[in-house]
Amino acid sequence: MPSRRPAFLTYVALAVVSYVPLFWSSSGEVTADNKTYLYLDPSKLLAKAPYLWDPTVGMGTVTHQTIGYLWPLGPYYWVMDRLGAPDWVAERLWLGTLLFAAGAGVLFLWRTIERRRPVWPAMTVAAFAYLLTPYVLDYAARISVILMPWAALPWLIGFAARSVRGPTWRWPALFALTVVTVGGVNATALLLAGLGPLVWIVWAVWGSRETTGRRALAGAGRIALLTGVTSAWWIAGLLLQGQYGIPILRYTETYEAVARTSSPAEILRGLGYWFFYGGDKVDPWVGASHTYLTELWLVVLGYGLVAAALVALAAVRFRHRGFAAAL
Repeated sequence: MPSRRPAFLTYVALAVVSYVPLFWSSSGEVTADNKTYLYLDPSKLLAKAPYLWDPTVGMGTVTHQTIGYLWPLGPYYWVMDRLGAPDWVAERLWLGTLLFAAGAGVLFLWRTIERRRPVWPAMTVAAFAYLLTPYVLDYAARISVILMPWAALPWLIGFAARSVRGPTWRWPALFALTVVTVGGVNATALLLAGLGPLVWIVWAVWGSRETTGRRALAGAGRIALLTGVTSAWWIAGLLLQGQYGIPILRYTETYEAVARTSSPAEILRGLGYWFFYGGDKVDPWVGASHTYLTELWLVVLGYGLVAAALVALAAVRFRHRGFAAAL
């Protein structure tokens, strides 16, 4: 029993930090997060989501990313609506769950790759560092659905690590179910998150040498098979939308607009997404951006944390340091 106490306290602390500040801040206010119909009429959104053609817009059009709301965000808001939960409560629970899942995923990943000696103080620091990254601010205010691949990344790496250790279908199945849960709206974010499991599989064979090439290929094959089968519905939908739908991104997220703020320095401190830097005559699009761009102490602190992390990566002995550097 004593060995379980640090784990319990860590998860409790993660839950408190993930949920309490969100409910404390701007209670009763709803932000314009994701699609408006999630709050206005989730039943109508779910009814339209299975179809790529929407005859109610103009003279008819191919929908844009709507199919991804079939799971999990659409059903979540539908259930909350049926339960009579206020929209602002549903929003806070949704974002808080993403934060908690991200932190808990880091703990799961650490326990996966360091089976022999889980060091809870270090694991706790790692979990909170990932949960509290400024990266969350890029998306939390308007498009929190894109945070799903970020929250799933440590879980996907952990599932991949367990999948290549031996002949098992359990962990590849959990990998596939996670992908189908977090990937339906934005495939680009999922593909970038998918680099993490890929780097681990390579590292497990040629770096830590904890598995063989044959086992790694077998585990990767199971992952690919199950993921392809379970995600075919939304992959086909996004491909057809990209081919026949209105080229929205060509006018709203041009390469020039996106690349202008994605400097290496900003990316290092967890920012860089173009939307974070925009604004209009009333306010910045993301309220926290003004502080992160103008307050000298916060800028110095952000880069100081990055510098400390890079120094630790070079100086601290860690069996999987090569994997962390490659990632």
